[in-house]
Parts: sequence; C-alpha cells; structure tokens
Amino acid sequence: MIIHFIKEQADLHPEKIAVRTESVRLTYKQLMDKIGIAASHLYEKKPIKNGTIAIYFQKNRMEFIIYFLAASSIGWKAVPVDPKLPVEKVRMILQDSETDVLITDSSPQWWDGGMIIADNEYSSTLINKNLPKATPESIFYLGYTSGTSGNPKGFVRTQESWTESFRNTEYEYKLKAGDHVLIPGSLVHSLFLYGTLHALSTGATVELLEHFNAETIAHRVSYHKKTILYVVPTMLESLLIQPYPQWGGINLIISSGSKWNIDRRKCVEETFPHAECIEFYGASELSFVSILHQSAADEKVDSVGRPFTGVEVSVRDKQFQEVPCGEIGILYVKSKMVFKEYHNLPQQTEEVFRNGWATAGDLARVDDEGFIYLIGRANQMIISGGLNIYPEEVEQVLHSVPEVEECAVIGVPDTYWGEKVVAFIKWRHGNKDESLLTETCLVHLPKYKCPKEFITVDEFPYTVSQKIARNELIHLYPEGCMNHE
Repeated sequence: MIIHFIKEQADLHPEKIAVRTESVRLTYKQLMDKIGIAASHLYEKKPIKNGTIAIYFQKNRMEFIIYFLAASSIGWKAVPVDPKLPVEKVRMILQDSETDVLITDSSPQWWDGGMIIADNEYSSTLINKNLPKATPESIFYLGYTSGTSGNPKGFVRTQESWTESFRNTEYEYKLKAGDHVLIPGSLVHSLFLYGTLHALSTGATVELLEHFNAETIAHRVSYHKKTILYVVPTMLESLLIQPYPQWGGINLIISSGSKWNIDRRKCVEETFPHAECIEFYGASELSFVSILHQSAADEKVDSVGRPFTGVEVSVRDKQFQEVPCGEIGILYVKSKMVFKEYHNLPQQTEEVFRNGWATAGDLARVDDEGFIYLIGRANQMIISGGLNIYPEEVEQVLHSVPEVEECAVIGVPDTYWGEKVVAFIKWRHGNKDESLLTETCLVHLPKYKCPKEFITVDEFPYTVSQKIARNELIHLYPEGCMNHE
C-alpha cells in the first residue's frame, strides 16, 4: 500500500525531515503520527456512507498531504477539488463523488455535509489501533477533469496503480533518501501530488510551496546543493527570465503537460546547466506513457520519448489492427498503472478499454527505435475545406518562432470552409509579428493548414493540469467574425 512505502522510510530515518513549508517542518515520524491521528479522526466521523473525503484548500497546505494519506491508509478515497472552479462545479463534484467529509480551510456556506476545518493544530485524538486497512484494489484517488467545458468527469485510481508507478518511477528518476524535492504547483494537479508522494516513498524531503512563485523558488533553491524540481512548461517560462545564479543547485527537472520545442529545451538546458531535463507524457486515464531523457532529446527532437518503464504501447487503426512501424494510428497502452474506470460512467469507461489495452484517444506513430511521436487527438481534428488538420502540427510550427511564448490552434465555424484554422498567440515580451508567423507557416505547412487568422491574447485559460483549455478559446474569438474571409 502507499502508506507502507512511507512508513518504511519513517522506520529507517524517523528524525529526517519529510515535508517542509515556509512555516512548518515535519519529520517522517511526526508525519506518520499525524496521519494516524487524522485517520482516527476521519474514522470517527458519523455518519460515513461511502468512505470519501474531498480536500478543498485555497492554497497548498501540509494538511492536504496528511489527510490524503490518512484516507488512503484506511482504504478510503480522496477527492482533490480545485479552488479556482466556480462554486457550482465544486458542488457538482462533491455530489457526484458522494463526499462524506469536506476537509477545508474555510467554512463554505454552500456545503451542509460533514466538515473538518484543517489548521496547524491537531486534536488530542488517540490513534485507533483497529482502523481498517487498505488493499491493492482499494480506490484511494478520485480525481476530476478540469470541467472548463461541460461537467467535470471523475477518474478512479486504485492503490496498486500508484505503488506500481512508484516502482517504475524509481528506475526512471532514481530519487533517493536525502534528495530535496521542490513542489511549486497545486496538489490538486496529479503531477504535483504524485511528485510529493513518490518523493516521500523514497525518503526524500519535500519542499511544498503555497503557490507557484519564481522568486520564492530561487530563494529556496539557494539553500540546497541538490534539488529536484517538478514543473509544467508554463512555470519554466517564468523561471527562465529570473536572473538568479542559484539555478546551479537544481540537478533534475521533471516536466509534463506539453511538449517543449527545441529552442525552449536548449534555453532550459543553458539556464539550468547542472540539471538533467526530463519530459514525460501521460494522461489521467493512462498514467505514465512515455519518457524523454535529456540524452535522447537532441536526436529525437519531436518525440515524447520511449515507453515508460512497465508500459507497453501499440498503434492501431479504427479496426483495432496494428499499423506498420512509422504509420499513424490510435495510441494504446497496457500497464498496471492505468486507471480503473470513470466514476459512474460505464459507457465512457468502455470506450477507453479494448482487449486489455487502454487509450486516451491520441493519434501517434512509433519509429523503429520505439520512440513515440504524437500527432494529435482525433476529437480535436479540424476539417477545413474537407481536409483534415491536427492543431498540434500547426502549433509545433508556430512554437518554432522565438517571439511566440504560447500558442493554441482551433477550428472556428466558417460558412465557406466549414471550419477555418485560427491561431491564438501569446507573444514573448510583446514582440508581435504576425507576418513572421505567416511566412514560417507557409514554409513548413501546406497552405490549407496555415492559420487564416491570428488572435493575440494576454493570457490563456488553463485547465487544472495547466494545459490550455481549448474549449474555452472560442469565447476569446471576436463576435461577429464567424464567416468567410
């Protein structure tokens, strides 16, 4: 079980710092004690029907880790809830997940169920020695998609899916006791939650920031000779412009969320000269799929890497037949790390699984060395003038322009084309040059794939996993412009 990994580290070095924030430090022994108290406290709450807690904090707190692990230790499941979601979406998640107890740092008036107001002081609750125990099949994590369009969708994970991930990640990252792991993003995001728990399973010290701040990261790194940093690419953009010499203390950068282009990767490697830069590709349903170590990045520039340890991949056509090497098809995955199901959505779950394989709907090809190249998602394909266009291939070209910090491409309804290709651009340092974008696209893309329009944005809407919320982009498109041009 997950808690067993952490208890093993507590037994080996009880006085070592497990988690630290700006104001609190907990040793491994203290962490285990607080988890035991919190588990006892949860178990005593009445009435409990479903064994489900929801965690709803406005910022990262030590209590998130404590209560999450407390619930998982007794075979209950935890539901991290993004505080940036509208209240109606939060209520929808709590209702759908059948939450028994809300762990929060406030007293929301819209919740009338069981509640625990978390703070830095813990009650004198004695640890119950007769608490139930989790099993490998116990559901411990019920996460929800961002819900930026439509209703949030819950994905269910078993204990085994993460303990297997711990074992496979150990081979890929090689974290060990004594390492310092910096977690700058919200624990609602599975990247940062997983990074935290995996670090604790290795005996490392987790440095938990309340929220992302580039200056704070630089300050924290200056105190440690070896730091492992979890990030999403948007965070790196902020770190790259910080004029701090302390970046030499970062030894490993682990990034997920979107693919780096070659120019940004080179910039990262130059800014963090002592760090190995690792990218991995995964999905809520599939967990880890592939990994791109720095040693392979120069040769496999456009790849998302080789299959992660413990993962089999297969590229198949719509009839579920394997396609020849190098051809495009639907990417399927087989591993012990994949999710169990969508919560209360059997039909959608059935669409993910087929003959023991699982897919998130990504289109890809695999080269003769086993490296994976993502082409796009079938449900994001643009059909313009009867021709198929994948947004990702256009975005890849736009990202090659140094003046572009971020971009996203969608199809906008059009009376002539059916859909026209529109690119939304966030410029780096305000260096706007649409003519350069047009010229670059015409060099690298067929004309029908080139954007018909470029829309400048100051900021993009993001999902909780810090990916651009594509479904929200249509609301940024100027009204009255959906016609033939």
